[in-house]
Amino acid sequence: MKTKKKIFKLLKTIFLIIGFSLFIFSFLQLLRGDFFRIKQVVCFENSSSCQSDLWLKVNSLTLGKNIIFLSPQKITQEIDNQLPTIGSVKVEKKLPNKLIVRLDKRKPIAAIEIGSEYWLTDYQGIILEKLDQPADLPLVAGGGLSISSDNQRVDSSLVIASLDYLYKLLFNGIEAYRVEIVDSNELAVYLRTGPKVLVSVENSHQQQVDSLQLVLTRTKIEGKKIKEIDLRFDKPVVIFFDE
Repeated sequence: MKTKKKIFKLLKTIFLIIGFSLFIFSFLQLLRGDFFRIKQVVCFENSSSCQSDLWLKVNSLTLGKNIIFLSPQKITQEIDNQLPTIGSVKVEKKLPNKLIVRLDKRKPIAAIEIGSEYWLTDYQGIILEKLDQPADLPLVAGGGLSISSDNQRVDSSLVIASLDYLYKLLFNGIEAYRVEIVDSNELAVYLRTGPKVLVSVENSHQQQVDSLQLVLTRTKIEGKKIKEIDLRFDKPVVIFFDE
């Protein structure tokens, strides 16, 4: 009797092991098969459908890959490497075989002037487009400006500083039409509806923008017209037209 029970338990164990092994084998075959291979890629660019060239690029990086093993982080990195004009990437998996990719393109903040050429760039210095003439955006000009050999990034710390100033000015509702690099520590910023502003590259950009905002607000209340504001010192130096 005891022998039959032992045999029954042994057979039960064997069947369980065989059943589990078959399940694992079937599951692995399913993963390796076509069921989970990406067959549809939906691409959005700034909330609209991607243009054909962009859609083809995203498809080439994702179509046919196994959606289970697909790494959104890796795809994001590959898109960043191959499409520098893309600022942010979101990858969403829809099982069993659909992928949704949302792309936000970098937004231009200025054009930089190098010789007789103009390059559209975002606030981080990523080159977006080469222009034949200046755009209706702030122009960054001055000596020693350059871009990387692959024409993808600004290769100048002074231009990066200029773009950072422009970005902070816009964030505070102040528009400039031109930034001139005077020397390694000085920028001249020309406001669209205001004075010329001298700023220091080495001092805190945000503090200088905050000081500029305070001066502009105060003089507007007082009804005074400013010719120049110098923010390179601890306290702003303001020159009025009647001085």
